[in-house]
Amino acid sequence: MSIFQTELSDRRVLQISGADRVDFLQNLVTQNIADLPEGACVMAALLTPQGKLLHEFLIYAERDALLIDGDASQADALFKKLSLYKLRAEVSLTQTRLRVVSLWQEDGFACPPTAGFVQDPRHEGLGLRALMDTPTSNGLPEAALEAWHENRIRLGVAQGALEMVPGSVFPLDYGLAQIHGVDFQKGCFIGQEVTSRVHRKGQLKRKIHAVTFAQTAPQGGCEINHGERVCGEIVAAYGVHAIALIREDARHEPLTCDGQDVTISGGVFTATDDADHS
Repeated sequence: MSIFQTELSDRRVLQISGADRVDFLQNLVTQNIADLPEGACVMAALLTPQGKLLHEFLIYAERDALLIDGDASQADALFKKLSLYKLRAEVSLTQTRLRVVSLWQEDGFACPPTAGFVQDPRHEGLGLRALMDTPTSNGLPEAALEAWHENRIRLGVAQGALEMVPGSVFPLDYGLAQIHGVDFQKGCFIGQEVTSRVHRKGQLKRKIHAVTFAQTAPQGGCEINHGERVCGEIVAAYGVHAIALIREDARHEPLTCDGQDVTISGGVFTATDDADHS
């Protein structure tokens, strides 16, 4: 399989520096960053007090700063939200010009370790990432951003405000625990009470899945049905692949969307779902 390089131009990077940067972010986000070693990268999210998802992003630990790699369309909103929580903390927030670059393999295969890059913590099939002032070629073939997203959608990993509308979805429905975005042992974070309660109950009414179609997949928002009953919707699609949010009580029923059969082909819940129904 070929390894490709893609600049993820739909991402933007914020920097948090200052003596209180770790404590400041630790009290807000769903991930434990208290002992994050230099060079590490983790996924985290910022929730509403009601436990709904506002922003999801990756956090990189540098010697003197934390870097937040998030959806470019939400960078200003995230910057403003973090600024509101700053209060008297000794932190400085900056919007950087760093660019996000990914090395990845087609069909969801993992990439071998590469100097200057870190593993995407959400799924090995998303490849490696690096933050750069100016992307270099590494001698690898360039692939379009759309190709990288097709691979992500094939893997069933949701991302960004178009797929998870800020303030309107619950993170566990979209697999944030399965892609290592929530640490239930870390202590307090905004929205923890609701999120932990749902986690303890262990029963989600809806989950996201990777799905495929015989022809071009219907676009986001299209209803998924079992007969006349609405059982879910398409979250994102590219080619014949899509991510779908599907009711658990209908997952093993024959499903259709826009006149096509829906085939569940995997996704971040696959391992736990298979165990539940073995």
